[in-house]
Amino acid sequence: MGFRSLAINIRHPIRSAMEGMWFADAHLHVTETGLSERYPDIGDAGILFGCTARPSEWDALTSCRIPGTVRFYGVHPWYSDEWNGDVAQRLAFVMESDQNAHVGEIGLDSKRGNLGDQTPAFVEQLDLASRFGRVVNIHMIGCEKEVLDALRAHAKGCRAIVLHSFSSESYVKPFAEIGCMFSINPRILARSDARLVRLMSSIPEDRLLLETDAPYVPKDFSGMRGFAHTLAERTSSDGEGLMRLALDNARRITDV
Repeated sequence: MGFRSLAINIRHPIRSAMEGMWFADAHLHVTETGLSERYPDIGDAGILFGCTARPSEWDALTSCRIPGTVRFYGVHPWYSDEWNGDVAQRLAFVMESDQNAHVGEIGLDSKRGNLGDQTPAFVEQLDLASRFGRVVNIHMIGCEKEVLDALRAHAKGCRAIVLHSFSSESYVKPFAEIGCMFSINPRILARSDARLVRLMSSIPEDRLLLETDAPYVPKDFSGMRGFAHTLAERTSSDGEGLMRLALDNARRITDV
């Protein structure tokens, strides 16, 4: 079902179990300094996918007490040189110890670093997420085919696959075929209206997520609500409806 039918299907009331849960953020960094200063409405979030980029952040994530945080532990492709056997064992221990822990931010980045160096860390973390049946949160820049191939081979057991800051409409169909979720970031607003409409129209309703990547947000970022309403205005949709839909989708893949 395409995005253009959104207005028909998302105006239902939020289920009673979700009362007070206004929106979900599918990718942010809850252990980073400056989070609250850059994210004025974070207190209204019901679900926050708190991602990490390197092992030195994992303890802070474990002790994070921000309400609604869903914890994601991972080694980002920029720091793939920090991935080794000891870190792999530590990540496996986290998964064994906490059934609500997930894997991310992991992935590949052709614009920074070497894919050959990044791939082993990416694949091994996918294998762990698949083995434990967890959600993976994936960074992907300029390497859609490589990520797609890796997911097909190594992510079959994953509970869900979240493609962080997704922007490649030509790849929606193959990623959707393997069950991926598409997380849309405020940076996408730099695109023309026509490109925004093409991207959003290509994403199935039950796969759409919204994110901020806070505290790494654009200078004009005013919060999740501001982002959702601007995105909706430029794609002839409904801002509150977008947030409700993304919240439903985030809740479904995490059982929060």
